Amino acid sequence: MKRITLGALDYGLAFGVDRALRELVEKGRLSALGAIVATELWAREFRPLQETVERVGEQALFGITLAFSGDRIAPVSARMQDVYGDRMKSRETLLRRAFFRLLPDELLQEEAQAQLARYSVLMKRQPDFVAVREGLLQSPAIARIVFRAIERAGYETPPLIISPVPPGLTFMRLSRIAKACNLSLLPKADPLPDTSDAEELHRLLHNHFDGMGDRSFVAAIPGRSDDRLQRDEPRKKILIRECQYEVLSSERFFHTLDKKDVFLN
Repeated sequence: MKRITLGALDYGLAFGVDRALRELVEKGRLSALGAIVATELWAREFRPLQETVERVGEQALFGITLAFSGDRIAPVSARMQDVYGDRMKSRETLLRRAFFRLLPDELLQEEAQAQLARYSVLMKRQPDFVAVREGLLQSPAIARIVFRAIERAGYETPPLIISPVPPGLTFMRLSRIAKACNLSLLPKADPLPDTSDAEELHRLLHNHFDGMGDRSFVAAIPGRSDDRLQRDEPRKKILIRECQYEVLSSERFFHTLDKKDVFLN
């Protein structure tokens, strides 16, 4: 039997997304859920997530998605707020600065620590895993900042790290950096296919998990449409979210996993 971690990393973006994710985790259709604590909804949405954690227990992983870039994200740390206000830098800007060794290391580390603390204090638990939004962890410079922040958090059990890249040279480089901090990476596999056609997604999923390594992380973006989502995301992405929600909720998806001998770890 192959163990796959099927997870969504964008809890906290919209009420429709959050409700869908909690439902899928409680039904055993997702095995990992990452929360973005740097959104305006987090202060309201952490309580329902606490209840889901209590109901599910150790049957799923619950973690944090650190956010240093992107829309709908606001700094958590006081210093980041003073420097950048209520907006983060773009992914491209951060990666460019990382390449030229011009990152504000201390600023980013304080922001990472503030987000980790915000998760742990409100959820009253440490994260089972840590991911970084928009694949920024692929930069060794940013990875070192994140791993140092995790070290300083002093967790009793080191959280797993969601790799932003599949197995290969970059994955091996990140694994070495993580190992030096007593951390382990979950390898990235192909995310669920981007289609808004439920029948096509069912068909594609029949062979989607073939060839994946044990415990590979497969990203999903299921959700239900709401006013906030309609305002913030293109219609195409919303349709993909709704399609994934429909398929993952179905008994047919459960039978596909059973037929392919895949266990959601």
